[in-house]
Amino acid sequence: MLLLDTRLLIVTSLFFSVIFVDYLRNKKLPLLSNKCFTLMLYFTAVNLVFNMLKIYTIVHVDAVTPPVSRFCNQVFYFTLILVVVALYWYVEILGNKQKRTRPKKAVLPMLPLFLAAYMILTGELYYSFDENQIYASGSMATAFELTVLFYCLLTIWSTHSHKDTIARENRLAIQAGIILLVASSVIQFFNLGLLLSSVAVTVMILFIYLAFENPKEYMDEDTGNFNKRAFHLILQEKKEAGKPLVLISVVIDDLARIQALMGHENTNQVLEAIGTRLNEIFLCVQLPLDSVMPIDCRPSRRQRRKIIKHGFLSSVYHSRSNVITAISELPLICIEDQLNELSRMIMEPISFQNYSVAIKAHIDVILTDVYQQQESCDEIYEMMNYMAAHNKATADTNLYFLDQDIIARKQRDNTIETLVRQAVEVEGFDIVYQPIYHTDAGQFLSAEALVRLADSVTVGFVSPEEFIPIAEKKGLIMELGEIVFEKVCAFAKQEQLQKRGIQYIEVNLSGIQCVHPDLPGQLEEIMKKYAIAPDFINLEITETALVESGEMMQVNMQHLRNMGCSFSMDDFGTGYSNLSRMAEVVYDLVKLDKSLIWPCFTEENPKATAILESVIRMLNLLGVNIVAEGVETKEMADYLDDHGVTHLQGYYYSRPISEAAYMAFLDEAQEAAGKSDNLVQSDPEIGEAAAPRTEAAI
Repeated sequence: MLLLDTRLLIVTSLFFSVIFVDYLRNKKLPLLSNKCFTLMLYFTAVNLVFNMLKIYTIVHVDAVTPPVSRFCNQVFYFTLILVVVALYWYVEILGNKQKRTRPKKAVLPMLPLFLAAYMILTGELYYSFDENQIYASGSMATAFELTVLFYCLLTIWSTHSHKDTIARENRLAIQAGIILLVASSVIQFFNLGLLLSSVAVTVMILFIYLAFENPKEYMDEDTGNFNKRAFHLILQEKKEAGKPLVLISVVIDDLARIQALMGHENTNQVLEAIGTRLNEIFLCVQLPLDSVMPIDCRPSRRQRRKIIKHGFLSSVYHSRSNVITAISELPLICIEDQLNELSRMIMEPISFQNYSVAIKAHIDVILTDVYQQQESCDEIYEMMNYMAAHNKATADTNLYFLDQDIIARKQRDNTIETLVRQAVEVEGFDIVYQPIYHTDAGQFLSAEALVRLADSVTVGFVSPEEFIPIAEKKGLIMELGEIVFEKVCAFAKQEQLQKRGIQYIEVNLSGIQCVHPDLPGQLEEIMKKYAIAPDFINLEITETALVESGEMMQVNMQHLRNMGCSFSMDDFGTGYSNLSRMAEVVYDLVKLDKSLIWPCFTEENPKATAILESVIRMLNLLGVNIVAEGVETKEMADYLDDHGVTHLQGYYYSRPISEAAYMAFLDEAQEAAGKSDNLVQSDPEIGEAAAPRTEAAI
């Protein structure tokens, strides 16, 4: 039996060595729980070594002096107790979200450890053995068993008390290991065996390793950096500790272009190279630091040791698909030179293997002590995403710092998101109509339906150019689009617009709506509900949406066209102007964006005039009707009419107006039919010399 137990101990030691080596050779997160687990591993390693030494001293009692034998036993007992104590604090750290326990609160749970240490130093220990087993007795052995049992029960209670913060499967892993350890302690207490505890501790370490501390769980295999999950964990710990941080994010603005150009694997090489450069730059300056830092920014001794070993960064993370983020605990003034160097670095081509690629990237810097409004790490991460999406590298700068202006803009976006959600729930949208003048008939025979938020008090007027992108990002656009389309159809039926001579109403579709498989069925159902003929509906799709959308958009367009709906290309001239796609997709109307028209009239610009006239001639050759948006003056209207534009829309005729105002407008226009001098219903606030204004057509 003794031989069997010895062999079991050797196998256990070898098994533990595999776990230990695998853990040490991988990169580890600088979490408090990770440090505690590392202590557990070292305590276990020492315990296994001294367990074997203890057996040797007992079996070869004649060759070993009593003080040496006693010392080996004391180290064995005490390190095993330390393993269980470390496990208790490990659970406490996890349960408290990596927050350190105050010293006063830590005293009481540590009292049994102090008592056990005293008993191990002064207690009695006796051994006896036969051919099958070794037996231990005495106050030292009893104190050891009771202390281990106490901390096991305390740990089980701790896992239960932190059930809201520790996942159920992880709690079960810890409890299974503890139950195994308790069972081995009970067996040893009554049977006086010695070797089961080491096996139980090793299995418990394995459970924890697989559930929590496997370093591979926190690594991004594609880039070799820590992953998004690791970033959230470390950010949570630093925030709970109240440490001011500097978050440095390198954002690749054109990642999609690089992926299309080089493929997924090579794109990961680019991200990995950026992470490597981050580390290199922030490692390049070591000591002395005092000569270049203000007194109030000089690092503490602990920070100085970390800087000597690791540089200015704690770790580098692949925090988002196109973002590599680093965390620094030093004040911003201490790393300004490194940030400037990083800014220069990302403007240089990145070379690896046989590739050299120029990237378009910018740097976002967040000082968490500046961003005081955050209540959780999720809010900080949302701010990082907001800055990554809204900041872009320009010729002037590629380095952006979080400031109050950015915070205010994000807060406004959050408020608008809330307003949109509320509006979707209660249909809190208004539809306004902008009449479209048909030059061939000399009448207003169509209109564009535009959506507005009914709530214009909370943050004032909100342009569709603001709230439509927010609705798209937050997954609300299909519900919003359904509300708008139903309101348009209900209005058309109620006022019998077709009988009033209106040929069609233009309704905008977002890029996300265009590719949604439910779109044709949704629109068809609403048109049937209000008995609206499909040919009365003209669906506007932006040029950018056309180019960026895939096959699903073509399928939806064909389905809707088969019903009888017509289509317009909106904002022509602002996106890719992909003429080959125009040849593939049939449009009934093309709407010229005001950015093509206004330069011809606001300044002497012969190039702009040549471009506009060429576009009009090309579209006329294609047999497509043209709508000119942003018509502000009579000069614009006459010029566009003379050059073959068949539909005119803009403030010169009417601003977007409510349903009631639109019906009144039609009444006045029909009364004035045939009187060309009175066809134009000019807005009293807008004359021929009115300055150009932004027109939202969403």
